[in-house]
Amino acid sequence: MRPPFLPMSSLSVVRLRIAACCLAVLVLAACRPSKESIASYRYFDKNLDSLSKVVLKLKEPVIQKHDQLTIVVSSASLDQSQTQVFNLLSGSAAGGGGGAAGGAIGYLVDYDGNITLPIVGKVKAEGLTKSQLNEALVEKLSPYVRNPVINIRFLNFRVLMMGEVAGGGAWLTFPNEKATIVEAIGQAGGITDVGLRTNVLVIRQQPGGQLETHRVDLNDAMVFQSPVFQLQQNDVVYVLPNDSKLLQFQRSNSPLFRDLPLYLGVFASITTLATVVLLFTR
Repeated sequence: MRPPFLPMSSLSVVRLRIAACCLAVLVLAACRPSKESIASYRYFDKNLDSLSKVVLKLKEPVIQKHDQLTIVVSSASLDQSQTQVFNLLSGSAAGGGGGAAGGAIGYLVDYDGNITLPIVGKVKAEGLTKSQLNEALVEKLSPYVRNPVINIRFLNFRVLMMGEVAGGGAWLTFPNEKATIVEAIGQAGGITDVGLRTNVLVIRQQPGGQLETHRVDLNDAMVFQSPVFQLQQNDVVYVLPNDSKLLQFQRSNSPLFRDLPLYLGVFASITTLATVVLLFTR
């Protein structure tokens, strides 16, 4: 005989509601991000109040080997014919000078750190700023050009961006010859959700060829005082993956997780076979 329906007591109802409320609180707490995760996600979250005391002092970039430079020579006099021979390099290499793509006038800084000008010959460029090279060229060209006026620009002022950025790895160019790590990451589309903002790696080559590395914390507003806040041409900026991305990569490449569906399928087949055998042997 079917037992009659027994209504729940008021105490049981209260306990059930309390349990439901506790479960809801736990679910909401699990869904709410922690303060640590929020702090590690936002840019410049630390020391933001100290930023008003920071004074940016950007330096003139230094010329490196393999840089491409546009060097336009003119004269302060009315006679510009005397400058034509120094403005011949246009989209072609000549005598170690080297040409730039796109028809731009260009001189390539060679492996010895020199550029080669017609008539004048080799001129040391590596390790100099544009202003310093300008002064050196004025002295070299004065015997051939009356009151020489020289304009120098970088053709390859670029930074290599790698790692967890929205735009993916690519060379970023800066026509204004001014690049900061904030501008580079912004130009690359920003750091992805699985990028590590607290440990961005910057690799830089010094004029002598030595490589040096720097670590940058973009959560800290004091990044504006970092020695690599202003990037140099040919710097490498690598945004490392965070723990969640590494865990995802580990799972996708682990033999256990990769072959888990196969193992489950074999286990299910063995279980089914064993059940059928037991049914027929009873």
